[in-house]
Amino acid sequence: MLDHQLRVFVTVAEKKSFSRAAKALRLSQPAISQHIQALEEHYQARLFERSNRKVELTQAGTILYSYAQKILKLHQEAERALSDLMGLVTGRIVVGASMTIGEYVLPGLLGAFARKYPEVELAMITGNTAMILEQAVEGNIDLALVEGPVEHAQLVAEPFLTDEMVLIVPPDHPLAARPQVSARDLASCTIILREEGSGTRLVAEGVLKKLNVKPTRIIQLGSIQAIKQAVEAGLGISFLSKLTIKKELALGTIKPVRLKDLTITREFKIVRHRTKFQSRACEEFCRFVKEGEALAALQAKA
Repeated sequence: MLDHQLRVFVTVAEKKSFSRAAKALRLSQPAISQHIQALEEHYQARLFERSNRKVELTQAGTILYSYAQKILKLHQEAERALSDLMGLVTGRIVVGASMTIGEYVLPGLLGAFARKYPEVELAMITGNTAMILEQAVEGNIDLALVEGPVEHAQLVAEPFLTDEMVLIVPPDHPLAARPQVSARDLASCTIILREEGSGTRLVAEGVLKKLNVKPTRIIQLGSIQAIKQAVEAGLGISFLSKLTIKKELALGTIKPVRLKDLTITREFKIVRHRTKFQSRACEEFCRFVKEGEALAALQAKA
């Protein structure tokens, strides 16, 4: 019980908020308050100074925070050592993924991993790259799979897959019949982009900048599915991963077009917090992703 109360205490201290700690731990706010009150009674010391906006550690709370971190780390290491001794891969992994990976890559990976390690409980959170990396920095997820740049000092990123992006147009678009298109051809087109913070948008903007193209009109949409439907409806053209358009290609509702002298690739990355404890299940999932058997199957289907 004390171990759980210390985990609650550390989370409140790091989030500087009872409500944010409750959300991170999936507990009610009254439950968070009860755990902190129980700790304060146990140590006979006030641990937090509370205000309407945030909570701050008292001097006693600062001392306990230092020891609580060490206690929790030792507890995790003990669990890991015993799991390794027994050869067990168990526990819970929360994986965050940017939209392209979360919708078109991660479900297949999680399914394959679950068949190999049925004792591991899996959970998935999706959002744009910026949102998922923020969750990784705050420690709300165990691992992140993203396609955008990772430039935070607390995060470590390793590439696990090279993705190709293509220009997509409606089948009746003037560019659809051409074997390849140039920068000049794109200048008069409406370009459909993802929202700010999206890795897909960042790559698309980089391509337009490299080609020195300034679109006459830009439409911003918040999901890959919305972009595909907008392209099908003739609202404009866009850049998307080849992994995302398999069904539309089969139905003939979207046409990929080759850019002259330019292939658009990017790296999908697996991201971990530099100092956050990694369970054996997390490490096995990282190894599973990087080995690439499941990924090769997904690419073959695409």
